Amino acid sequence: MITILEILDQNLFGVSIEKLILFFFIILLTFIIRSVILYILDKKVTLLLKKTHTEIDDLIVNAIKKPLSYFILLQGFYIAILSLQLPEKITQFDITVYDIVHSIYILAISFIALYFIFKLIDILGLYLHNKAKKSESAFDDQLVPLVVRSIRILVVTLGILFILENFGYDITSLLAGLGLGGLAFALAAQDTVSNLFGSITVFSDKSFQLGDWISIGDIEGTVEDIGFRSTRIRRFDQALVTVPNSQFIKGGVVNYSARKTRRIEFYLGITYGTSVTKIKEVVEGIKKIIEEDDKFDHSFYMVKFTDFGAYSLNIYIYCFTKTTVWEDFLTVRGEFNLKIMQLLEELSIEIAFPSQTIYLNTPYLNTGTDKTPELIPGNSQKMGE
Repeated sequence: MITILEILDQNLFGVSIEKLILFFFIILLTFIIRSVILYILDKKVTLLLKKTHTEIDDLIVNAIKKPLSYFILLQGFYIAILSLQLPEKITQFDITVYDIVHSIYILAISFIALYFIFKLIDILGLYLHNKAKKSESAFDDQLVPLVVRSIRILVVTLGILFILENFGYDITSLLAGLGLGGLAFALAAQDTVSNLFGSITVFSDKSFQLGDWISIGDIEGTVEDIGFRSTRIRRFDQALVTVPNSQFIKGGVVNYSARKTRRIEFYLGITYGTSVTKIKEVVEGIKKIIEEDDKFDHSFYMVKFTDFGAYSLNIYIYCFTKTTVWEDFLTVRGEFNLKIMQLLEELSIEIAFPSQTIYLNTPYLNTGTDKTPELIPGNSQKMGE
């Protein structure tokens, strides 16, 4: 009769059943420990953090949960695999099983650590973003995303160096090799360096900020994002344009959002039959409309009778609205136009439009007989406009 010890001593795929049982027991224990720790985090710690009434504490707990869960599972599986005591060396590749398992363990724990750090960086970014909102300066709103990105790049770089070092690479020699290739790298990355200096120029000069309406070259739209390498501009046809930051050094930027007022400029053409008195009344009436409307900037404006046009008497109107918002500006301009039309109606003045007067010469006069018509010099007939 086979005893339990004999059964445990039997091998399955080269591993004793006793070791397989221990393997699955460690896995089961790992899941139990994981469940208990997550329960404590969900129930106990969360209840304690509710007393603080801050969003950051809740985010920290959520940031800890998943990485901690992965870490517990990784440790459990690592210990369970080591408990199997697999063959030490794979003869075909001249490498030990422990080296393979250990390398995978280091790689996995590095990714878990990076994942956890990225979660913390997101929390830091949210904290800085909330602080920037409270600040009156819009510069903070632009700086926070760049700080968060810089920290992420630094963390990824350090993580890669840590992984390479644990895989047996000499980091010192690697950095020295990068130093020797620095000149070639600098030549290849000169555009990137130029864009980096461009971003520094953007932040130092504060020529525009997020949400501003700008134009550079033939690109015009609203600034959506400012990065180290490029700036994203949403055009008014909703197309997204990525502009290298070096362009802001080479070319000028027009910031329409920085305007304190918005200009109205046009010529009002009235018919040639208008008398001098009524022209003066129109000019003074338009000035009065501007002066009595609080939506206009009264520090400077012009209403002048300037030109004898091809088909109209032209009155030049030049003024500024206090609002710079596009929709509000259109509303003010529309109301202004209606008031001008009402003024012209009250003065019985017509707005001129492109027209042409044609004169037809009639050198012959019809006598009503069959004789040849007599030539009447200087006779002409005028056709209406």
